[in-house]
Amino acid sequence: MSLVALARCCPTWADFRPVHAFEAQVDVVATRSSGAFTRVFELRVVQVADQIAVFERPVGGTLPACCPERHINPDGSFCIGLRAGDGITGASATAWWEKLHVFILCQETAAEAGFWPGEAQLSHGEAAEIELAAERAADQLGLQSVYREAVAFGSGPIASGLAKINQKTGMLRNGRSACICGRTDRHRRPLLRRECHRCGQGCPVVLEHWRRIKVAEYWRGLRGQACCGTMRECPLKKAGPTDGTAISRGTGA
Repeated sequence: MSLVALARCCPTWADFRPVHAFEAQVDVVATRSSGAFTRVFELRVVQVADQIAVFERPVGGTLPACCPERHINPDGSFCIGLRAGDGITGASATAWWEKLHVFILCQETAAEAGFWPGEAQLSHGEAAEIELAAERAADQLGLQSVYREAVAFGSGPIASGLAKINQKTGMLRNGRSACICGRTDRHRRPLLRRECHRCGQGCPVVLEHWRRIKVAEYWRGLRGQACCGTMRECPLKKAGPTDGTAISRGTGA
């Protein structure tokens, strides 16, 4: 159903040509905010079970074969959004095309400027889910901009609060003190640090700690992967082809 759903609502800026029941060739020309067109992107869309994956055709033709900072996975597949290719139906197919359009525009920005637009990415791998949970927790506390500062720049109250984390337990030290995130119970009493992360809503400081752990694990998993050299900043470039342990914010997912 996934590939059929995509074919049925293919936008005018894409040319969808089925190869067989589970694969299609798609040529895309996206429209920039200025009204100018992007170059032509030749893509391959594949359905495996209820999952949709999209690749350049051929992999590495005009885009890097792999670039985590450009959200191209080691197998050449694109990360156009968290769980974007899962179980696509007629109701969700349009959203998939919209995400692909944004992805293509971001690829042009990356090629021209050497960076990926910060508003269009999440942390890589498992860290993406944690980042979303932390965003929700921070938003409940009126700390969303503070949390974004911690993620994007490693500064601000949430980032400085990481120094109070017990590295062995991953929780805030001095558990009987009021939580530094400022969360209160239903009676407006400050929650203790040992209670805050268990309240069901999460503590953004603790979640940010675990997000950074998962980001570091992601880059360690890419040890040995060569940097494509197209981005101004990349942990693979900094670490070299035999390390890959540097920590980065980057999304995407």
